[in-house]
Amino acid sequence: MRPGTPGLSARYARRVVRVLTWRRCLLAVALTVALPANARAQSVLPTVLPKDILAASEAQLGVIGLAYGGGQQGTRVFFYERTAGKLKQVGVSTVNKPPVAALPAAVRWRCDRVVRHFEATAVAPDGTRSQGTTDIRTPSCANRLALSVPKRLALGATARIRVNDRWLNGGIRPRLCITAPGARRVCRVLAFQRTVDIAGRRFRATKRGLWRVELRLRGHRERAAVAVGGARYVSPAPRPRVLADGDSMMVGLDSFLADRLADTVTVRSDWQAGAGVGQDFGRLTRAAALTRKHKPRTTVMLVAEAGYAMQSPDGAKRQCCDALWAAEYTRRVRLIMKTYIQKGRGHVLWLTLPTPRHAELAKVTAVQTIALLRAAQGLAGARILRLDQILTPNGYRETMVYRGQTVRVRQSDGLHLTTTGASIAAEAVEKALRASPGWLGSAARLSE
Repeated sequence: MRPGTPGLSARYARRVVRVLTWRRCLLAVALTVALPANARAQSVLPTVLPKDILAASEAQLGVIGLAYGGGQQGTRVFFYERTAGKLKQVGVSTVNKPPVAALPAAVRWRCDRVVRHFEATAVAPDGTRSQGTTDIRTPSCANRLALSVPKRLALGATARIRVNDRWLNGGIRPRLCITAPGARRVCRVLAFQRTVDIAGRRFRATKRGLWRVELRLRGHRERAAVAVGGARYVSPAPRPRVLADGDSMMVGLDSFLADRLADTVTVRSDWQAGAGVGQDFGRLTRAAALTRKHKPRTTVMLVAEAGYAMQSPDGAKRQCCDALWAAEYTRRVRLIMKTYIQKGRGHVLWLTLPTPRHAELAKVTAVQTIALLRAAQGLAGARILRLDQILTPNGYRETMVYRGQTVRVRQSDGLHLTTTGASIAAEAVEKALRASPGWLGSAARLSE
């Protein structure tokens, strides 16, 4: 966009913010709806949604929340999940004030079905009907269970093994295997009752040496070892971490990436919806906090922008989206990149945003893309992945041909990715990371 292009109107900016935030609910309030026993905190869903838009949220650990942007007060909304071509009703809600019908805990996360498809049918008091669809990908079971064992034991002592279900859901049957030194492996099923999130087992350490413990759940494994009777214990080296940061554009992409990189690193997802780089300068302090918390080897970043006015260090207000606004955006992004690079100990892969459907938002995105490229220039440890060229090479599109098939890659809001779109993006991110020496493993110190 040419310098001097006028910024977004205040009214449209507010509308964009609503679109950018509904998945993780910065505009939400807690809904007074009874939750299942597995919910340890009150779920939240958006109180503002475009009409006839169905939103799915996995913000509440272990459950998927659904919300539908309704029209008339009193409209009944019937929520369904589509599996194997059939619809199963998961709940009913009524549009009230504000005009949203919500199910804060519609269904639970599942190991055997991580991609979920939902539909909603709304029936207004006057009989008018409308519909909405959406899909969402929840985390796989790769990191669902936490295995805790003592590192060392005296000969003859009793070892206590503890297994925690991080999802707090229960209803699973993992296999716990114990191998004594020089003996065959002995496995037993740990039965977690519904909503029970802790299970355990004990064994008596009757032989000196290294006892091996393995936990299995649907092809995923957790391993540990217990040194008995003074046997040597070598603590395994911690796996490198990849941090998935950004806003609601990261939904689905993070869990696909976690599965794709499960053999190499641990992926931590810690994104925050609705807080763009240009909206305020909380992103810099947030980047510093996440760096201290996760100590990532590499950070993957994807964030949308609404075109807010920004204040530069000299106190001047920069209106979107002229050259001065772009310069301030570039400055902020470069500081965030440097924070994640951690003086050469880390890296950052920043993804450009695929072109949105709305023309005004697409103009902001075009300026954002140029600013990202400028911010990364000459900065060792920073790379830009042109996701816009992969998903929208010639402007906005809802579908694309992928591996010989036409697939839908954008949600009905014209901004967020479908699960298929997120999967394609995760594949591109994986390729970029694996092609960068040291970004998923040990690396020499970088210099600017």
